[in-house]
Amino acid sequence: MHRRSFLTVAGTGATLSIAGCTSLFEASLPDELEDVEPDADQLPVPTIASGPVSIDVYEDLGCPACHDFQADVFPDLEARLLETGEATYRHYDFPVSADDQSVAMATAARAVQAETMTEDEPAGEFFAYKQAVIAADDWSDDALADLAASETDVDRDAVADALSDGTYYPTLVADWNRGDENGVEGTPTVIVDGEQIEDPFEIDEIVSSVEDAR
Repeated sequence: MHRRSFLTVAGTGATLSIAGCTSLFEASLPDELEDVEPDADQLPVPTIASGPVSIDVYEDLGCPACHDFQADVFPDLEARLLETGEATYRHYDFPVSADDQSVAMATAARAVQAETMTEDEPAGEFFAYKQAVIAADDWSDDALADLAASETDVDRDAVADALSDGTYYPTLVADWNRGDENGVEGTPTVIVDGEQIEDPFEIDEIVSSVEDAR
C-alpha cells in the first residue's frame, strides 16, 4: 500500500483544502534521480489535442492534489479547451516525493507510453494508465506492473524491467529540470503559453489565459 507524505495544506478552522504537494523545504530532485543525465528526446511529451495554445501541467502521480486536479479540473478543461481545438495539453513529470512511490509511478507510466506509442499516437496508452494508477490503492512495483498488464496492452515484464533498471529516469530528470527552469515549485502547476496560473484549480482562469494567448 502507498503512503502520503510531504504535503503542503492550506486552510482555516476545521475546513482544510489541499493547496498542492511540495518537498519539505524547496523543490529538489528525488534521491533516485540524482546524478542521472537528462534526456528530453528519450520519449515524446505526452499530449492531448493540438490547439494553438499550450497548457503545460506538471504533476507528481503520488500527489493527492494532482488527483483532485484530474478529477475536478481536467474534465472541464478537456471539454472547454481541448475538444474545441483551442489548446494542447502537455503532461510533464515533476516528482516531489509526495509518495514513496512517486518516481516508480512516473517510471511505470513512461514504460507504458514507450511500449504503446505509435507515430500517430506518441502518448500511446500513457493517459489511460495514468488514470488507472491514480485510482489504484496499491503502488508497489509489482502492483504497478500488474496494473499495466490488466489495464493496457503492455506485458507486465516490460514495466517491471523499467522499474528495476530506472529506464526512463532520463525523461523524468529532463521534465523536472524543465519545470525548475520555469519556476515550478510544487504540484500541480499549470503553465499556459509560458505563464504560470496562480490557482491551478480555477478553470475559468485557465480558460481566460488560453483565450488571451490566442
